Amino acid sequence: MAEKSNLAPNRLVILVTVVNKGKGTFFADLLQNYDVNLQMSFVGTGTAHRNLIEFLGLKDSRRSVIFSVLRAEKVDTVLAALEERFQTVNSGTGIAFTLPMSSMIGRTAYGFLSNERRLVGEDEG
Repeated sequence: MAEKSNLAPNRLVILVTVVNKGKGTFFADLLQNYDVNLQMSFVGTGTAHRNLIEFLGLKDSRRSVIFSVLRAEKVDTVLAALEERFQTVNSGTGIAFTLPMSSMIGRTAYGFLSNERRLVGEDEG
């Protein structure tokens, strides 16, 4: 009997993208082009003092925060695309960073998140 590997063929990361409120849908749609199968979007509020917000010329402290799961191999490409869009669409503002995922329970869930279609249809038994 062949020994099963505990290592996933594709590492996953959580991408956190913070943009101006109202731009979340645009950026979520952009990320969809990179095989992102799960995204969650939240509305956040900055904690900077009102004087600082006015000094920096910011109109609003509300933000859209998007959490996306994608393959680690796509991170450089996705971050480059986001940086370009931050400059052209979001007036040069936006934050994006990744957090590594170290483990996951469930082969089917992993197959869905990593876009590994061959794992999604397999029986876990």
